[in-house]
Amino acid sequence: MKVMILGLGQYPKGSGVAAALYFARRKDDLLVVDPYYTVAMAKNVARLKRFKNVKFVLGKHATGRVRDMDLVVRHQRIRSNEPELKMARKHGVPIESELSVFLEACPAPVVGVTGTRGKSTTTALLHSMLEASKRWRKTWLGGNILVSPLTYMDEIKERDIVVLEMSSFQLEGLGEAGRSPQIALLTNLMRDHLNTYASMEEYAEAKVQIFRHQSAEDLAILPAEKAFDAYASEAPGSVYRWGKKGSPEVALVQESKLKIMGAHNVRNAEAAAAVALLLGVKKTAVKKSLESFKGLENRQEIVAVKRGITFVNDTTSTTPDATIAAVRVFRASGRHRVHLIFGGADKELEFGEIARVLGKRKDVAVYLLPGTAERKIKTAFKRARVSFDAVKDLKDAIRKIESVAKKGDVVLLSPGAASFGLFKNEFDRGQRFKKLVKTYGR
Repeated sequence: MKVMILGLGQYPKGSGVAAALYFARRKDDLLVVDPYYTVAMAKNVARLKRFKNVKFVLGKHATGRVRDMDLVVRHQRIRSNEPELKMARKHGVPIESELSVFLEACPAPVVGVTGTRGKSTTTALLHSMLEASKRWRKTWLGGNILVSPLTYMDEIKERDIVVLEMSSFQLEGLGEAGRSPQIALLTNLMRDHLNTYASMEEYAEAKVQIFRHQSAEDLAILPAEKAFDAYASEAPGSVYRWGKKGSPEVALVQESKLKIMGAHNVRNAEAAAAVALLLGVKKTAVKKSLESFKGLENRQEIVAVKRGITFVNDTTSTTPDATIAAVRVFRASGRHRVHLIFGGADKELEFGEIARVLGKRKDVAVYLLPGTAERKIKTAFKRARVSFDAVKDLKDAIRKIESVAKKGDVVLLSPGAASFGLFKNEFDRGQRFKKLVKTYGR
């Protein structure tokens, strides 16, 4: 076939380069197009240049080439109104995504996990439960955790099972292709990405594509709250409502000693346990995973304790709701304080609630990073009478904290906003924080 890969991406196992390598190895004629090419993608380009059947259009659009293609495979970050996608629809060229290609070809059952917050933790925890059960030959993990399942597509057997984290952007691609995983878990829905979606309703609709295209034999697992009743009634297959008082998953989590902290992580644990139990995993295996799981990097990750001060990397908290959860977890005792590093790029979210929470907490000192959300945050803080210290960057924040922090305090990077502007992405933000922590006190 003649295949256009639209969007390359910078991650070595990410969706764009994984899709390109998948089709290149199949000997298809490949045109890799990325109108938003940056030097961060150079290594992925170099990996593809060894294939004679791969050509490139980088840093510009290639709309005129679309009608010659048999297939367009879009990267999750490529929006649906890009000119290449419009042209593909006009000329009837099929549009797929890395995940839709995978779901079409995968011989094993796939569990998809989505939600606004906690989906990475829930996905990883569920993976550990299924792996511990030994019911499957192998349990694979991938998706929005920066590992495309196409990287191991050729190794999967029918006796395996795959667990994939799915973002709203990835699910848009599944929706256009008309595919959903056989088992779909929705953890929650909160305000997010409203700089991309026109409304909360549009964002929610992207999320529920995870079960929209299931068959009658498939299973959707949705929260028990009334707000999800309409979605549950629309699911094509069987439906289970997780999190009900007295349900098997809730009881099991209550009797388990979790290492991950916070009420939000109790909910993540309940969601993962619900899926595992529905898939026939024994309670003993589920409980073992619940009690041994230590959490993920960049998510309320305790980086170090220096001079009695605890440093926490929660860089993936890119919404105010996530920061509220983190602040509630890391309460400093007695006369000690939480030093919160907050702020960044705006995703058209509201900061009134986080301001109200911080306004009631006299044990939290706020250091506000610059970014497009700064003005909105300052307005919310002023109304709630939240004191803060505006800083130039992460280094400036750490320098100021170092001059006042005492033994027993907590330094918490939980920005509640996107990373664009100061950082490559939220993971870069977390890595820079860790480097600064290493030099703290020198």
